Amino acid sequence: MNFLLRKLENEVPESALLEGEALLEDGAVEGLHEVEKQLWIAQSEGFEVEVQLSGQKVSAGTCECGTFKKSGICGHLTGTLLQVRQRQQQQKEKREQKKKATDTPRRLTTGVVLDQVNPAELIGFVREYARTNRNFAIALKARFASSVSNLNSKEKYLQLLDTTINAVRKSDRQITLRGAQRLSKVLDELHQQMEQHLDAGNLVELADIALSIIEKISPVLSKIQQQREHVRARVVGAFDYLLELVERSPAPQLLRRLWADCQREYPKRTYQSNQLDRYFFKLMLKTAQESSQLEALLGTLEERASQEEETNGAGADYILLQIAVLEQLNRVEKARKLIEAHLTSPDILEFAIKQAQRQNNRPREKALAQIGLRLDLPENYKDQLEALLLQLAEAEADLNSIKTYALLQFFRKLDLQLYKKAREATPKTERPALFENTLAQLRQRPYSAELRDTLAGLLLAEEQWAILMAYTEEVQSLDLLSEVDETLLSRFPERVKQLYRQLLHEYARHYVGPKTARRIALALLHLQSLNAQKFVSELAQELREQYPERHTLTAELSAFEE
Repeated sequence: MNFLLRKLENEVPESALLEGEALLEDGAVEGLHEVEKQLWIAQSEGFEVEVQLSGQKVSAGTCECGTFKKSGICGHLTGTLLQVRQRQQQQKEKREQKKKATDTPRRLTTGVVLDQVNPAELIGFVREYARTNRNFAIALKARFASSVSNLNSKEKYLQLLDTTINAVRKSDRQITLRGAQRLSKVLDELHQQMEQHLDAGNLVELADIALSIIEKISPVLSKIQQQREHVRARVVGAFDYLLELVERSPAPQLLRRLWADCQREYPKRTYQSNQLDRYFFKLMLKTAQESSQLEALLGTLEERASQEEETNGAGADYILLQIAVLEQLNRVEKARKLIEAHLTSPDILEFAIKQAQRQNNRPREKALAQIGLRLDLPENYKDQLEALLLQLAEAEADLNSIKTYALLQFFRKLDLQLYKKAREATPKTERPALFENTLAQLRQRPYSAELRDTLAGLLLAEEQWAILMAYTEEVQSLDLLSEVDETLLSRFPERVKQLYRQLLHEYARHYVGPKTARRIALALLHLQSLNAQKFVSELAQELREQYPERHTLTAELSAFEE
């Protein structure tokens, strides 16, 4: 058995259920008691019945009667289960009554007041307080605007945002930091409501809220002195909700309305100055239902891209949208030519590479990435292209390319696994030269902890013990020494010990306090683990004699006496 007790009626045969109900009604289930936690026993018609629960589930049940032995269920067991459920419900009610009786409020909290106040009086208070406190009134409207049904749906949100903007704007029409924060609170509340409407499928209400935010907040962005980007993100978020709405297959009438609203709004200067017009175009691409709409959108995008290229040489967003429209119109060749003409743009190049990946066109993917490396692109783009070319080279087992791109990535990221990958792709006769060149390039770089550890890792990987020992002496780093000492101690015992002696004395000379003492003690403990007990005792004694007045240090060092 393994079913929820509350679903008993769905789990047992109807005949057993009817028999059990009759036994319970006739008082033929007797002596029910819990012998131990969740193990119940009862008597029914002279048969002993046992029930084992596990949480809210029935995990086992037995009865001595012949019916149970034959079919695994009987009226006696069913009647007992019904009585157990009754008993549990009674116990639960008693606990709740007891809790309620002892739950007399000891403090005057908001929850206590709201539980006991007269609803009519509360409404009166809220109405009066909203009349005298503008911030409260705005918060109240924002929270409950969707509940108002006797106003035009979009109009009520436009009114709400008008009221909010007027409340936060100064006499010079500027919006201060405090005003932007108050405006953000209202927008955050409306965003929560859009999420709820999306989940509930109230797509028209969602559209009304989103369009109201876009239309009312965009024109005031230029007036916000601080947190402008935060508020702008709420406008962009409204577009995102509209795009998500379109994915939910709304009614054609709603799609036509969104298209018309976009067509009416996007020409306004405020959207272009705040770089929001492209979001209208994305939405228009998704809501277009006829080829004539796509043709009109294509013309607009070509015009905008031309304007953008003339002013600042950009316009990639508009070009990508043009490509999407052309593909939707099935003008594949024109879309391809547009891509080829703008490959110097990182965004267009990235789009073209992803398109080649979707088409599983590996030669084009490789050619595009190689073109990108020859362009004057930002370093993060070059990093992505090198990683892609390395991945392609590995897929093709192209050893020369693996070596080339693994090394480029190694020098960019200082990841030893990439060097090892390049080494494996290099013929054995050429590996010494690979090591020498790599070492020389690393040595030319400015010192950093990351470079130090990478260079030491390279020397370890190539088993260049003498160079590693010399480098460790050169950089004078206790951190590095503790990483490589186990390897070097057996080969250069005196040089390693001398370096430890030098570094620990230097450290003790320049730093004081418990952290310094603990750091020295940890270094000595580490040396002990390498079976250098005699050296540790000598060094501890030297430090104790040199700094007898530093009690924290001498206390730590006392643990290392022979």
